[in-house]
Amino acid sequence: MRRAGGRGTSHPMANVSHPSSSARLPGPTPPRWFLPVVGASIVVLIAANNLGNVVWSCAVASDPQQASSMCTWPGISWFEGNPLGLLGLNSSNKYLLATSVLTDLAPFAAVALLRLMAPDPLFFLLGLTYRGRALHWARRAFPGMDPVIDQFESQGGATRRVLDTAVFIAPNNPVCLLAGVARMSWTRFLVLAVTGTLARIALMRGLGQIFRDQIEDVLELVGRYQRWFTLGSLLLVAAYLAHQIIGQRGLVGGVESLEDELGDD
Repeated sequence: MRRAGGRGTSHPMANVSHPSSSARLPGPTPPRWFLPVVGASIVVLIAANNLGNVVWSCAVASDPQQASSMCTWPGISWFEGNPLGLLGLNSSNKYLLATSVLTDLAPFAAVALLRLMAPDPLFFLLGLTYRGRALHWARRAFPGMDPVIDQFESQGGATRRVLDTAVFIAPNNPVCLLAGVARMSWTRFLVLAVTGTLARIALMRGLGQIFRDQIEDVLELVGRYQRWFTLGSLLLVAAYLAHQIIGQRGLVGGVESLEDELGDD
């Protein structure tokens, strides 16, 4: 799933604070089906994200010289030579750049926008509905966000401008959850998230056109050694999933405890 991973640079929410009392207030009581549906949706997006990380070389390689047999497997063969299919699974920056030289602008922007926005309302709703409990769960699901959550819970003072900026610049999973906890209005949230995501898509598309020759050289290299790129990607994804499941950390581990931590007592 785009947006769940940590980054080495400072987070746009690093200076966010919010009245601690509001984070502890309970949210509205949701219907019984709400949490299972949200949890199942997050699982689907995680699966799509990781499948994209496995099949990306099948989707972007042109005329592979060492074709991977995995690209012809049932269910995966559809992604072979299908960059828009890759974006439908995973629209992280590296795939936005790779596919920017392989697709027309309109379908590129439409598919990327839908995929990047898909998790945002889910995490916003979790924060809006469960508030303090959602913050507690977020510490397990997004361990790199602990300092931000600490400030959000403990420091007083309204910081709407900083929160607005964060949703515009980086509407990832934890930021959307914090926006829900802060009870940002739906209209404000969607306008900021959509415009910020469109700006990101435009930036990646522009960079792709500027560095078109270099990207095409990389894709040619991927085609030359597609078999090894596919095998390496499969091993890395398997190791990543095993690490999060065994350690019960990260979004993969956190989603397993979603109903235990946020469900009815």
